[in-house]
Amino acid sequence: MGNFEDIFGDYFNAYKNTSKYKDESMLEITLRKKEFEQNLDDMWAIYTRGNPQQIIEYQKGVNNIKSAGLKVLRNQHGKHKIVTPK
Repeated sequence: MGNFEDIFGDYFNAYKNTSKYKDESMLEITLRKKEFEQNLDDMWAIYTRGNPQQIIEYQKGVNNIKSAGLKVLRNQHGKHKIVTPK
């Protein structure tokens, strides 16, 4: 069983580094941009209200968006904007 998990894990990690995966991720995030921005806003608000554990999930979300080739901006009010770099 462990061997299957290793092979599948290696395959998935390799796939995540392909341009097809990144293109599909970028397209999905761009099409659902408002939803992703609201999710980041919500997680940031939870973190700033005193739940330091939330920063872990927040950072995973930011890293996921960045790995698709997009930028994540946040203003001083905790509002997020996802942009495509030029």
